[in-house]
Amino acid sequence: MRLQNKVAIVTGAAHGIGKAYARGFAQEGAHLVIADVDRPGGEAVAKALVDSGLSAWARTTDVRSFADVEGLMRETVDRFGRVDILLNNAAIYVTQKLWKGRVEELAIEEWDRVLEVNLKGVFLCCKAVIPIMKQQRSGKIINIASGTFFSGSGDMPHYTTAKGGVVALTRVVARQLGEWNINVNCMTPGSTMSEESVTDDVLKRREGGIDKRCFKRVETPADIVGTALFLASSDSDFVTGQLLVVEGGGIMH
Repeated sequence: MRLQNKVAIVTGAAHGIGKAYARGFAQEGAHLVIADVDRPGGEAVAKALVDSGLSAWARTTDVRSFADVEGLMRETVDRFGRVDILLNNAAIYVTQKLWKGRVEELAIEEWDRVLEVNLKGVFLCCKAVIPIMKQQRSGKIINIASGTFFSGSGDMPHYTTAKGGVVALTRVVARQLGEWNINVNCMTPGSTMSEESVTDDVLKRREGGIDKRCFKRVETPADIVGTALFLASSDSDFVTGQLLVVEGGGIMH
């Protein structure tokens, strides 16, 4: 197994794609830490993994709070002895009623709400885990960006700006941490059928970009987990500062 006895933190792992990352990592042998603001959701995912014979622990975490994120890292080290992998998945997206519209109509409070989670939250998690990984002289940080970074599509100026910032942060941190043997990369899932309740509206939205893809079907969480596993495992030991696009050929760069 590619992640045997590795300690992996996945933020936003109580639902959707984050939940799929969590299961995929645990199935590859990782001790999985589910960090999510949704306590019941996180605990339910951890219980399901443990009931399947896998290693998982849920730690309620708000990525907007540095004290909370520091506590997550400290308690993970106390419990498992190290942090090998951090996957920064937590984000506000359409399932959290993400506002859409023109820049001049975007409320400042809505801008701040999204940037605080989608960009500042990634920064805080990186800031808190870096000293641990430096001491180990190893680690894998995986950040989640978005294809909207390339196209500016979706009428989500705050979301797209935050995801562009994630790409920039990834590259800066990769430059800074190479001498400690720490890999820092990011990936962009496409529009993915990650909802736990699929309505006609959800299906219509997820099918909207199929005609632009080489693979003419809806993307699912299973299509993305393999790339995350690659970035988390020793298979990617000489890969850092990169942006991997996992969108079925809808975007080529």
